[in-house]
Amino acid sequence: ADFVVLAAEAVMAYLADGETKELLTDGFRGNFRFGRTTSVEGCSFAEGVLPNPADSCGAVENVFVHNMGLTWDESAALMGVHTLGRAELKNSGYDGWWTTPELSRRFGNSYYINIFAAGWCPEHNVNQCSDEGEAAGECKKKHQWKRCDVPREGHDQSHEMMLNTDLCLAYSDGAGGDGILRAEEDNCCAWVHSNVAEDSKINPGNFNMSAIIAQNENFFCNRECGSKLPGGGFFQCGRDNTFQTFRETEACCALAEDSPDCRTKGLGDAKGPGGPAEEAMRRFAEDEIYWASIFLTSWNKATENGFEDSLRSLGDCFS
Repeated sequence: ADFVVLAAEAVMAYLADGETKELLTDGFRGNFRFGRTTSVEGCSFAEGVLPNPADSCGAVENVFVHNMGLTWDESAALMGVHTLGRAELKNSGYDGWWTTPELSRRFGNSYYINIFAAGWCPEHNVNQCSDEGEAAGECKKKHQWKRCDVPREGHDQSHEMMLNTDLCLAYSDGAGGDGILRAEEDNCCAWVHSNVAEDSKINPGNFNMSAIIAQNENFFCNRECGSKLPGGGFFQCGRDNTFQTFRETEACCALAEDSPDCRTKGLGDAKGPGGPAEEAMRRFAEDEIYWASIFLTSWNKATENGFEDSLRSLGDCFS
């Protein structure tokens, strides 16, 4: 079990860049403690201990907050592991990457950037489970979120996706129901205006979208900021006017025409409240170092859970 933790930390540190790499490397090295026991009888008990995406933020709260003792912000930070790898139908019934295939090989904050710099709408029955099969208990329909903005030339986003347990942290439902976002129930478009900033009088928020857009190669919902639009005018990110608001709605929710907005602060006709960790998710998208620092705390809690009284630091080996 100790080796599994070490291997995961080595991969994450190796795939990080710059200051993030230094922070994670030093943090993993300084925080690591050994002494976890390894089961030799299998891990059937572990089935279902991770949050079930179908249960959205209710599952996140039950598993991460209640069972593991994480805060909502720490839970959101731990979700950053979704930056790496992908979901596959044969394993989970879900399909796709949380970011681009290229960025899924780098451990950073692209997962959070993708949540806010793109538009998302429901994608139903991705595992193609039939009504008959579900009734017979042979399968269960799986629903996720797909990119809702029209892809730009040379950028394949057909396999980018998010799960309920990802988007629910930043957005809530668009119909004023129980507030928990679910792809199978909420036919809304999840996105946020580019002009949201700390000093915005119209769309106030505790983060700056300009920093997020800059980290997304100056693209917002697949439109390059400052670019000329086919029908005339320019796509002026950060501007607070009716023309830009319309163009952003058109760009971010192109595949969800006439759908309501999923709720979050500073968004179209749905000004919140959003998900239980919306401010943390936005700050993680804006500031990779801040995310990495919170992630270290979350990771430490998650990997020591249940072994707190039996673990020893590496320094103890020499005392």
